[in-house]
Amino acid sequence: MESTLRSQTISIVPSEFKKHYRLSQKCPVCNKQIQFGVELGFLRKIKRYPYPHVILHGNPIHVLIAYIDADFKIRGIETAESIEIQRNSETFSQIIKKWSNPF
Repeated sequence: MESTLRSQTISIVPSEFKKHYRLSQKCPVCNKQIQFGVELGFLRKIKRYPYPHVILHGNPIHVLIAYIDADFKIRGIETAESIEIQRNSETFSQIIKKWSNPF
């Protein structure tokens, strides 16, 4: 399987992707080091860099937004403590799907 990041083509082995492409960032709201990754299928769809990746976490719940460039480096972050989760079956099923397969 191949994917293009920037102008170079690299081989990506899905079982190795999570290990090799995991990122980590300290959240300024809760001061915890947050580890995260991006789904391989999503990487194939990115058209613009840097792209925002949202990490929902914490108690109380808040968001870390990491801006990731074409070289898979974090170029900036933002946080949000004001969030809303829609209470409908479609949103709930997507949350459960994401929870069971985080990357």
